[in-house]
Amino acid sequence: MNKTERLETQRELWNIYCGILFHLGKWAEGEALSFTYRFDCPEYAELLARYPVEKTAGKGSGFVRALRLCRWLHPRLRHQGDYDNHIPCNSLALLGYCFEKEDVGINCVNKAKILAECCLALGIPARRVYAYPLSPYDMDNHVMTEVYDTSLKKWMLLDPTTGAYFADGAGVPLSAAEVRAGMAAYRPVTAVLRGQSVKEIKALFMRNLAGGENAYYAKNMAYLMADRVNTFGEAEGGAALLAPEGLDVKARTLENIRYRLNVAQEMGFGHMVPLFEKWQERARKNPEAPRISEGAFSAPPETDASS
Repeated sequence: MNKTERLETQRELWNIYCGILFHLGKWAEGEALSFTYRFDCPEYAELLARYPVEKTAGKGSGFVRALRLCRWLHPRLRHQGDYDNHIPCNSLALLGYCFEKEDVGINCVNKAKILAECCLALGIPARRVYAYPLSPYDMDNHVMTEVYDTSLKKWMLLDPTTGAYFADGAGVPLSAAEVRAGMAAYRPVTAVLRGQSVKEIKALFMRNLAGGENAYYAKNMAYLMADRVNTFGEAEGGAALLAPEGLDVKARTLENIRYRLNVAQEMGFGHMVPLFEKWQERARKNPEAPRISEGAFSAPPETDASS
């Protein structure tokens, strides 16, 4: 496939995924749920002592500092899509397991957790955001990190798996909800990868359209979830769900797990079967995550930290 053919293929995928987002319509009604951001966990002192988080983040706004951390972590965390989540999900355990190691890797869920905790350790409000495709027969979804910049008074989405942030046609950084809204309106929302500049935003959009990045992110924007309690390690509190009207997220989740389990069994990926069975049991037993209103999802943290 030559460059022209790749571009046309990716353009068609972009058209399809943006069209799906358009037809999903408005976000469903939800509750005015709140999020918690804990900046004083004692483990953060060890994180800052063992890794050059403060030095890497440097000075500047919350977004600028978080972006430096995102792009510092990106090449130092090997990606492994079939990682089975056996390491405790906290920055110290995960970095001890895989930081700058070529033989082991982790998935996006854990990368997003590391970046969120590095930001929280510096007083920057941060949370994991889970982004899902519409189709239950898609083995992929993605998890990223949102950070709140108190100077710009908005959330901004970062992806430590690719080192990207996201910008609109004017080069302005976007939140997860803004990325989704822009794609649904067929605007030139683009990922901005390491080494890329927004000075020529139209050319950048086309570059990352041809590379497949923009269509990939559009695929995974059907609905969103975010951790409600953001602290060191996993915490009770679950996630808040931002979903479009009429979408039965629990039914879609159960069908997706059933599909993953069947594929794992048929393809001989036996090491993944116990994980999917655990997911299935948990999804059947637990109710759908509480739905949050769009306003509450995008609201600033109740207690801002200096950034």
